[in-house]
Amino acid sequence: MSDIYVFGHRNPDTDSICSAIAYSDFKNLTEKDYNYIPARLGPINRETQFVLDYFGVPVPRVIENVYTQVSDIHFDKPVNVNKNASMFEAWHMILQHNARTINIVDDSGKFLGLATLGDIAKVYLESSSGFSGYAVPVKNIVETLKGEALVLKEEVFSGNIIVAAMQIDDIQSRIKEGDLLIVGNRKDVQLMAVKSGIKILVVTGGHEVPGDVLETAGANGVTVIKVPYDTFDTVKLINESLPVRYIMKTEDLITFSLEDTIDDVKETMLKYRYRNFPVLDGQKRPVGMLARSHILDYTRKNVILVDHNEKSQSAEGIEQASILEIIDHHRIGCLETGQPIVFINRPVGCTATIVCRNYEERNIMPSKKIAGLMCAAILSDTLMFKSPTCTGEDIRAAKKLAGIAGIEIEKFARAMFEAGTSLEGKTEEEIFFTDFKEFKIGDYKIGVSQVNIFNNSPESLKNRLIQFMEKLRTDREYDLLLLMLTDIINEVSEFLFVGNHRELIRRAFGVDVGGNSFLLPRVVSRKKQVVPRIISAINSLS
Repeated sequence: MSDIYVFGHRNPDTDSICSAIAYSDFKNLTEKDYNYIPARLGPINRETQFVLDYFGVPVPRVIENVYTQVSDIHFDKPVNVNKNASMFEAWHMILQHNARTINIVDDSGKFLGLATLGDIAKVYLESSSGFSGYAVPVKNIVETLKGEALVLKEEVFSGNIIVAAMQIDDIQSRIKEGDLLIVGNRKDVQLMAVKSGIKILVVTGGHEVPGDVLETAGANGVTVIKVPYDTFDTVKLINESLPVRYIMKTEDLITFSLEDTIDDVKETMLKYRYRNFPVLDGQKRPVGMLARSHILDYTRKNVILVDHNEKSQSAEGIEQASILEIIDHHRIGCLETGQPIVFINRPVGCTATIVCRNYEERNIMPSKKIAGLMCAAILSDTLMFKSPTCTGEDIRAAKKLAGIAGIEIEKFARAMFEAGTSLEGKTEEEIFFTDFKEFKIGDYKIGVSQVNIFNNSPESLKNRLIQFMEKLRTDREYDLLLLMLTDIINEVSEFLFVGNHRELIRRAFGVDVGGNSFLLPRVVSRKKQVVPRIISAINSLS
């Protein structure tokens, strides 16, 4: 089942969060082919946290961007082999999965390196006089040779390999302490060997090993392995018990994470002509193998936007996503879609009012929690019906939802506003970006932030905010930045502003500004009382 993310604008407010949750709930109730997931593009504010806590609803997951990522691509399943696995096991894994490259991992599954079909084939073509330079698990030798450990005294072997293909005296002269001896059903050689300090005795041909040989081997700490192969095949196969970690590549490896974007992947693949690239998860465990063919056809992230429809207010990478629907109550901005979509844009005070109508049109009763979230969003966006953006539809919906949720509107709204307007302990950046929106109007780049307050803020805080805004304006090249400090109860906003466009302020609001602030009674709505006036003023100047 495919996931579809539903989210509001950056610096999300209560409407943005609650409408995303409510609309996801509505879609999951009415459509079963997809999984609708509410999300957010940034931290939630105190007001929204109060609302979610009040109704016992978890905070939606945060998404950094909606770029097409490796996680959106249908890549191949990986073939992962433990670092101590034998070459024999690695070879058969390659044949079984028809793979050309395998990932070598540690005991926790973490990626260590790669081994290719060529790397393993090379070992088959090489002969070795022993394992003196390696640490080979004895179980690898047993499994590779399909043998049976009759006496097990060693876990790991490191030493030379001797083949008993000569007279016993010659064999005895060649044996050194710690060797592995391969021998057939020659009891005299077997007894001599286990007394001479060898570590492992490999008996070929499936022959039974005499009891006194096993007893002597046990007494001298010698491991005895019986194998079905003849001596020639045993010698040929024993190299394959070498742990695959000894032939893996560990340098100049290129891997991708699930979070890497498709653009970055393409750029990297152009530089490196490898056939396959490992894909690692957050714990550095291989979860796939990526080839060039995989990035020719991929699925974009599917999203639904609520409470906004402008690119500058949406997620990073929104141009790469498939926008399926937009549910909004703001002016129509500049987003483009690749195909016709559901676009509901109504002149009401809150997106949740539109979402509520969707429930009603389908004769679906929202749960108490979802009704409470939608009611809280309406109360927040309409400032408890005092905002000029508020309509009769908002009031009707809020009252209905309050009844379902079992809350008293005025009592709940005051508690919500009181929780949300406290600036105590917040930095200037946190305050300014509580509810910030950027607008491209003509040749102007303008940012307008709004913070609701109950009591007048101290002058020292305002001065610090102005200093922060001036730096932000310079760093991000804004023409004008405004911060609305809105007193919800007294219906008045104090504006802090930075920029050199005082004439624009005068035309927009009819005030002459001497410093960096001005007061506008009965102005509480950014959408209806501020942005439209700025647009008109810019148009008049041009």
